Order: sequence, then C-alpha cells, then structure tokens
Amino acid sequence: MQPYKTIDVETDPRGIATVALNRPERRNAINPDMMEELLSALERLGGDDTVRAIVLRGNGKVFCSGGDLNWMRDTRGATEDEVARDSRRLQRVYIAAANCPKTIVGRLHGAAMAGALGLVACCDVAIAERETRFCLSEVRIGLAPGIIAGFLLPKVGAGWFRYLATGAVVFDADIAARAGLIHEVAEDTADLDDRVEAHCRLALAASPEAIAGTKALIADLGHGPDPARFETGLGWNVKTRMSDAAQEGIGAFLERRKARWTVDE
Repeated sequence: MQPYKTIDVETDPRGIATVALNRPERRNAINPDMMEELLSALERLGGDDTVRAIVLRGNGKVFCSGGDLNWMRDTRGATEDEVARDSRRLQRVYIAAANCPKTIVGRLHGAAMAGALGLVACCDVAIAERETRFCLSEVRIGLAPGIIAGFLLPKVGAGWFRYLATGAVVFDADIAARAGLIHEVAEDTADLDDRVEAHCRLALAASPEAIAGTKALIADLGHGPDPARFETGLGWNVKTRMSDAAQEGIGAFLERRKARWTVDE
C-alpha cells in the first residue's frame, strides 16, 4: 500500500476503508500534500472491487479546520494560471469524492470549517457529533467560497448558502442538519461510531454495482456536481485569492490581529 504522510488509510476484512485526515497538530488543515494524498486514496479505493464503503474522518480533536492558510497566504508574483492550477488541486479532491462509486460516510467531530465543508458536501452520508461546530468562513479572510460553492450550493440550496456564506456564521450540528449539510446528529462519540457502523453495514448488505449505479443515476438526472459550475467557482476563487483583501485577511488571521475592515463595536 502506498505510504502517506498526511492521511491514514486502513481497510478492514469486510472491505470498509477508513481514510483519516492526519495532521492533528494543524487541526487537519488541508495543504497541497494532503490534497494529492486524498486524491490518490479516493481514486485507488474507488477502483478497488474489494472495497465496499469508505469512512472519512479526522484524527485528533477536530475533523478538519479547512485549508492551510500558510499555503494560501502569498500569491504575490504568481500569475492567474499558476494560482488556478494550485487551487484546482483542491477542486479535484472534491470531484473525486463526489464521483466515487463507493458509499462515503463522513464521521464528523469537533469542527468542520471552510474547505472541510466541501468534503462534507461530497459525502453520501454525513454524521456529526452534537458538539461539532461548522463555519463557511471565507469572507472573514477576504475570499469568496468559489471552489466549495459548486458542491455545497446544490446540497443546501441558495437560501442556506447565502445565510452561511455571507455572514460566516458559526453553526451547530442541529443547524447543519436543518440546512441539509449533514444527515444525522450523534449524541456522543459512542453514538457517532454506532451510527457510522450502521451505515457501513447497510453498504455491506447492498449490491456494490447498484450503489455505483444509483450514484451515477443521480448525476445523470442532473443532481450531481455540475462541471460548468466548477470553472465559474474556480474563477472566483482565483480572483479573490489574488486580491489585496485576501492577503490582508489571511495575514491578519495568521498574525492574530483584526483585519483592517473590522469595525469595533
């Protein structure tokens, strides 16, 4: 099996594969290495006939804090094409997850922020522990959530997307369920694991070909990710990522200061 640095991948004798984000010291922030490794793992597991379902989880205190801002911080001197190629790596991870022919069960705890919501949106089943906190936080650092929008907007709808994205509100698991981002709320860690296991057993009881066919059917009926939206969203990501606002917002976050647009009460 290919060795990974930023994720752990294990498959049990039943064919249940667990993909764990494994940068706990960085709150499982997504960096270029993690993108490449997630893409590799999802493509490999999706094409493995012995794999029946995939559990996506995070090691440590949180599921995922979003993109690593040290990676996104400085675009000065880069061309639009270079930034687009860089951002497209994350988009390819979401596409691989959304198009994976296996059932993907998201096991969420602690926090799922910003880019993490793209992963959540691509799960077939998303289950969160009640204390989990969520936030589509891009506007706080001068970005538009362009890449995520192509996956999250079809799932929660325009009304919820506006509410969550324009205010960067921090919301709980109950709101996430009401918005349609997640499907079930677990009372504690034991309940979370029980619910995840229940859906793994459902996948084991179903025809792998029928699961793959059903996911393809959803896409064929026009309810899958829309490639046309990918390019539009990527364009917005690149435009705002190269902006002065993004450099100020990301810098302020990393330097633990208020951004210049913040108005004190």
